[in-house]
Amino acid sequence: MQLLHRLRQATNKLLSPLGFEVARVDKQPWFQPNMVTTRVGKFDIQIPAHNPLSTLYRKLPGYTSHLGRLATVLLDKYPDLVAIDVGANVGDTACIIESAGAIPLLCIEGDDLSFSVLEKNLRQFRDARAFKIFLGEKSEAVGMTMAKDGWNTTLIPDQAGGTKKISLVSLDDFLAPRPEMPRIKLLKIDTEGFDCSIMRGAKNFLRQVHPAITFEYNRENMAALGENGLETLSMLAGLGYGPVMFHDCGGRFFDATVLTNNQFLTNIHEYADGKQAAVYYFDLTVFHETDRDLAEEYVKGERARRAG
Repeated sequence: MQLLHRLRQATNKLLSPLGFEVARVDKQPWFQPNMVTTRVGKFDIQIPAHNPLSTLYRKLPGYTSHLGRLATVLLDKYPDLVAIDVGANVGDTACIIESAGAIPLLCIEGDDLSFSVLEKNLRQFRDARAFKIFLGEKSEAVGMTMAKDGWNTTLIPDQAGGTKKISLVSLDDFLAPRPEMPRIKLLKIDTEGFDCSIMRGAKNFLRQVHPAITFEYNRENMAALGENGLETLSMLAGLGYGPVMFHDCGGRFFDATVLTNNQFLTNIHEYADGKQAAVYYFDLTVFHETDRDLAEEYVKGERARRAG
């Protein structure tokens, strides 16, 4: 090992004038398995080897754990709550929600490979259903270019009309016939930039049921869609939502305010503008004013956790 260290130092000395260096990386097996068993919350799931989620949870076991704490807070007030996981991927966030309790789950994932793995991973839960659809602002067929399919599918509207038509469904249309809709008190969205669009397509649901919403506010992904996140935050305020919490992209609690604090929201929006910012993106959690008590409890717990 000492010999390798000296060899690396000597090599880097030769390469440094060219702007290169040899860096140590995590050990990888010679032959990669197709699936990697990964512990998420209280559960073990299978994740395709090419999907970076397995490495992410191995390096950061507490990644997105605030979602589980949010579910715990909601369960105290709504013991019969149902949760929707939009952009469920292979079921990692389903594991985090289920670690808080046996919560009925509606998991939505449009990618072919991720959906097939999701269905298998959900079998260990008592009441979890998977739906293979893509959500959008309206129910329509749109020309799309697909990127990162098979692990983190990103849909980008094709201005030229696209060679592939993707059928989108609004969340309002999806939920309209479902008897459990009044009990859905947790809405999680992570859809690579479509989060705001999906919320705009859920106005009736949000107006009637007032679920807590946690979603990714990723400026880089939104920019590719021509999405202005601040306008959607204003829409939520108009629907009676107030308290809003921010976690950084690693899941660490950052701060809390209200949706009418326009200057604060603008500062966050302008700062976290992608990879050039120290914080790549934020996860936002918003509560309706009727659940301000839960918002205060949640923030108190997150502040204590950060301080501790």
